[in-house]
Amino acid sequence: MTEEGSVNVASLLTLLLLALALAVQPWSVLAAVLLVTSERGVAKTMSYVAGWVLALAAVAAATIALYPAEPKAAAGAALTSWVEIAAGIALGAWLLRRRRLDSAEPDEQPRGTQPPGSQPKWMARLDSMSLFPAFVLGAFLPNYAVVVAAVSNVVQAGLTQTQAAVVLILFIAVASAGVAAPLLLLVFRREDAPRIYGTWRAWLIANGQRVLTVVLAIVAVLLITKGVIGLLT
Repeated sequence: MTEEGSVNVASLLTLLLLALALAVQPWSVLAAVLLVTSERGVAKTMSYVAGWVLALAAVAAATIALYPAEPKAAAGAALTSWVEIAAGIALGAWLLRRRRLDSAEPDEQPRGTQPPGSQPKWMARLDSMSLFPAFVLGAFLPNYAVVVAAVSNVVQAGLTQTQAAVVLILFIAVASAGVAAPLLLLVFRREDAPRIYGTWRAWLIANGQRVLTVVLAIVAVLLITKGVIGLLT
């Protein structure tokens, strides 16, 4: 627990980790890759990224609207610690459920050991997806247990309202880097883009499940540990 008026560096570092966890969320990045290589791909990917960014921005705006004008890191520390614990448990439960589904229905979702070329069945529909469904998909795909934990850490960090707004903007920028990467590639390496997209797609399908499991497991353990320490100190 920090004293009122001081900045909780641990909360800011945790917030960075949470943003990176969203940025490397494999199926979100893969969806962007598949969209950008489909018909009208750039427009659909822009709509997808817009949905993702606006969903995070809506959460950030609500946080700032309810944020105190003066930093109060100590206020409500127990509540934010419980939120972190709950978010960590939710992530852990989600990972266990995914593991059971993968074991029970190996043909439904690709596991990390499957060869490149297979992908979740719902992704086969991305090629025919129009702009609005792509927008909705972008708003749906962020892991909201991670987003809730991020809000909790902003509240805990002991920032002023202005500082919190800046931190949340940076959080959205980092968290959106993964889904925006296919569009950025068109800007900086357009000629090599098709080959790189193919490489990304194959790697994400082959390794995405393992990356997702490791990253979210680390985040879940960190959130639970940080929440427990917050309750005990």
